[in-house]
Amino acid sequence: MHCRSIRQFRIFSLSLGILSIRAAVAPSSPPSNAPNRYQESIIPRYGAYQSNPMATTRPLLIGPSTGPEAPYPLRMEGKVIRGFGRGSKELGIPTANLPVDASLTPWIADIKSGVYFGWASLRLPPSHPNRPSASSEARSGLGVYPMVMSIGYNPVYKNMERSAEVHVLHEFGADFYGVDMRLLLTGFIREEKNYPALEALIEDIKIDCDVARNSLDRESWALRKAGKGTLDGSWLVRVAVEKNL
Repeated sequence: MHCRSIRQFRIFSLSLGILSIRAAVAPSSPPSNAPNRYQESIIPRYGAYQSNPMATTRPLLIGPSTGPEAPYPLRMEGKVIRGFGRGSKELGIPTANLPVDASLTPWIADIKSGVYFGWASLRLPPSHPNRPSASSEARSGLGVYPMVMSIGYNPVYKNMERSAEVHVLHEFGADFYGVDMRLLLTGFIREEKNYPALEALIEDIKIDCDVARNSLDRESWALRKAGKGTLDGSWLVRVAVEKNL
């Protein structure tokens, strides 16, 4: 074989070897027909990466597909009270506060501080612009919504008292202080932590909301009452309806 041909053959063989190695170590990708939920669970939010690089490693699904595991779901109830007034003004994320009272909610004294998710029911007054009216339960002002909540001291603001702040994943046209709220906590998202800037905190809260929506959108996590799930959420509405009788 001619020397030039031999040299070209060796280069071609070496190239094939490199291609083979690259093919062997290339990361696998989801099949083309994979649902978007799979992609959402592994692809980081670009905005979160810009201000909070650690957020890119967070999963966007919590818990097994079979539903909440013990000790969940946990129950909590009370009347919405005024908090620190920072959720809407400084963060753009309105929250509804519930009293942290171990005599009413025994488990809250031992549960670790952090961010949780689940379902919330609100019994809105007739004057509220978002009062539901489509069903028999809704006619009593009762609405059920997904939620995320923070239980703890909020290290960014260095609170001295433990608080329970609920962000209902629904847009409301007015406040609802004093209304009855019931919570069904289905899982734990993350521990509370300090942040160098409010922007990083806001990005993490946005991811918390994504985690809650994605996780609750599965059949075993969605409420049976809504007609699309198997999770028993009757406690959220039962007593509220009975009180209205």
